[in-house]
Amino acid sequence: MASRGSVGRWLHRFSKIFSVDRRFRDAVAVDETVVKMHGLRAYVWSAVDVDSGEILAVYASRSRNMLIALKLLRIVLDRCLNKPPIIVDRGPLI
Repeated sequence: MASRGSVGRWLHRFSKIFSVDRRFRDAVAVDETVVKMHGLRAYVWSAVDVDSGEILAVYASRSRNMLIALKLLRIVLDRCLNKPPIIVDRGPLI
């Protein structure tokens, strides 16, 4: 049976895949999805450079709220030299 942090451990193990250089970006798309493992729910947040398709950040959490979304955005903005527009589904451009 998987422990509570199994999604986080998986992401940590493959985090080198998502290591990216800091550079200018035209736009960033952000989305989240729900993953169920052994009856436990986890939210996986991801951010992708719209032009290159490069994965900028992936973050897993046990809950879904504004603080976690802001934490992901801080990670994304640390990988950008500028402040690109953030594109979200069913939401306005930020």
